[in-house]
This record gives sequence, C-alpha cells and structure tokens, in this order.
Amino acid sequence: MSIIKSVKSIFSISALCAVMVLSGISSVNASNHDIAFDSPKHHQKSGGHGKNIMKGMIKALSLSEQQQVQIKTIKIQAKAQHIALRDGMKKFKEEERSLVQAQTFDEQAYSILHVAYQPIFAQKALMQAKTKHAVFNVLTIPQQEKWLKIMDERKEKRQQKRG
Repeated sequence: MSIIKSVKSIFSISALCAVMVLSGISSVNASNHDIAFDSPKHHQKSGGHGKNIMKGMIKALSLSEQQQVQIKTIKIQAKAQHIALRDGMKKFKEEERSLVQAQTFDEQAYSILHVAYQPIFAQKALMQAKTKHAVFNVLTIPQQEKWLKIMDERKEKRQQKRG
C-alpha cells in the first residue's frame, strides 16, 4: 500500500508541476479579439508567445476540439477570479514600492505588510493551483504523460542555458 501512495504522490507532484506550466498558456485556439487571452498585459509577460505555446500543445498532444473548449472555459473562469484579486495585489505592490524606495529600508514594516496581504497571496496561489489541476485533468492519461515528458525536456533545456 505505501508503494502505491508513494507513486501517487510522485505522480501528483509531477502533474502539479506540469500543470503550473499550463497555467501560463494564454489561449486555446482563441480569436484575435478574445480579451480573456489577448490582453496587452499578458503579452508583456509572455512576449506574445502564449498562442504559439498553445498551438504547440494542441499539435503535440492532439487535443480534441472538446478539450480545447474545456481548457478555454477554465482559463476564462480563472481570469474572472484573477480580476477579483487584482485590486488587492495592486495595493500591495504600491505599498511595497513605497517601502523599497524609502531612504532606509524598514524590515519590520515590510514584514507586517507581507503578513497583512498573506490571505490574498494564499487565495491567488490556491486559484492558480486549482486552474492548473483542472486543465491537467482535461487531458487523457497518455496526453498527461506526454506533456510531463515535454515539460521535463524543457526544464532540462532551461537548466542547460543557465549553466
């Protein structure tokens, strides 16, 4: 029994890591006018490569139309939840910026600020994990295994680039 639990734990952790990568995917065959996936802010972060990643995922995993629609729906729901947390995150960033740009750094004030916003950070992390989990579970077992393999290969390439 403990071997099965260990294997399940390893698979769950691996799956979560892969799903985290999936959360960065900006579009699931979305139109050019779909604001949920085409916001300028997103393109600043991803360099506009989100659609290319999704196209590669569709091709590499042979995602069905139904899977593409399911993933798009998940991403739209996640975007709505993200918008609800955005104001709190903006306020944190403003307060953080004022502490960082002060003449002297107040470590205690930063710690207090960070603790005050901990519930928002936790909500955001939970939302992201749920989204990654939902997207990953749209995939079939063979697709999940193939995606995990692709993510491992990408991770190795990134590590090689870093030295």
